[in-house]
Amino acid sequence: MIFLDNASTTSLCKSGVENLLKYSQELFYNPSASYSVGFENYKQIQGVKALLAKKLGVEFKNNIIFTGSATEATNLAIFGSYRKNWKKAVFSAGEHPSVYNCSLELEARGVKVEFVDLDQSGAVDLEKLSKALDEDVAFLSIMQVSNETGAINNLEKIFALKQQKCKNAIFHVDGVQAFGKLNVDLTKFNPDFYTISAHKFHGPKGLGALYAKNPQKLKPVTLGGGQEYNLRSGTENLPAIMALYGALNELKETDFARVTKINQAFKEELKKNLEPKISLKIMEGENFSPYVMSLSFKGIKGEVLQNLCDSQGLLISTGSACSSKKSGNRILENIGHTQEEIVGSIRVSFSRETTLEEALEGANILANCTNTLWRNTR
Repeated sequence: MIFLDNASTTSLCKSGVENLLKYSQELFYNPSASYSVGFENYKQIQGVKALLAKKLGVEFKNNIIFTGSATEATNLAIFGSYRKNWKKAVFSAGEHPSVYNCSLELEARGVKVEFVDLDQSGAVDLEKLSKALDEDVAFLSIMQVSNETGAINNLEKIFALKQQKCKNAIFHVDGVQAFGKLNVDLTKFNPDFYTISAHKFHGPKGLGALYAKNPQKLKPVTLGGGQEYNLRSGTENLPAIMALYGALNELKETDFARVTKINQAFKEELKKNLEPKISLKIMEGENFSPYVMSLSFKGIKGEVLQNLCDSQGLLISTGSACSSKKSGNRILENIGHTQEEIVGSIRVSFSRETTLEEALEGANILANCTNTLWRNTR
């Protein structure tokens, strides 16, 4: 089985598995307990937070909050900072459902919500963003990398626009498809909040993290025993946090260049084996993550192609796993894709553990399945 849907999830790395078992069975003690072994586990968690902060390019000052998912981290960032006097919130039209649905809830609470259109690459349109920002904006949320297309937003320019147009607005960045893949340095775009998901870079499922520049400005969304600086109550998921520690230590600066080569090899192999008359559209360019690729085949139904590839041992997707049960694609629609292009779209995504051999074989399976469907529709 060849897995090329790594934007949806990734396998847990070897050291992550070892730590998951160790802290589930041998060193399982509650980090909030007052006895010595519990306190030792608390210190271990603080060490993981310090390492995560270092990977983000910031100093650790109790500014990392562990949650049960990136979705929960996003909810904490938005509703933990929400105040009744908010007038306006601005989001890109390309946000993940975990952010998009929070924006709809803000709208239901009486906040004026504005969605900024995307350019043809899938990144937020900076000219339209500039027009949307004004002194009434209390909250701005822009994802770093599109989970649908791989487009990378220019967060440095976006932060500069925010400082110019609405200096006091809270700036949230969904970093789920960026952290662990791109070189992330928060000091370059200075977000108030940055959301992370461990299972997107070979960490465990069921663990998210929120970087909060000023945690004291947050109100808790989940009430209870007061863990995570009184901002996210609930017994700490020690095994998952220590599994994340393993994943963080396995990150390499060379991963990006290697995945870039795999991405290019996949595209070349696919084009080489595809019937010449098949129309293929690939969203690509300089400001795209090599980890995510959006493709569209004219005259082919993406869902049928996905199922055929599945039967041949290749796992790909038709878009975000969080919205795979819904029809249509609001992000591709906003970019300007035709209905035919949307129907024929699929997403291929790689990880640092994807091999060149897997990518080439996957490209061959995809080409053969597309060729089969195209011939059957003639």
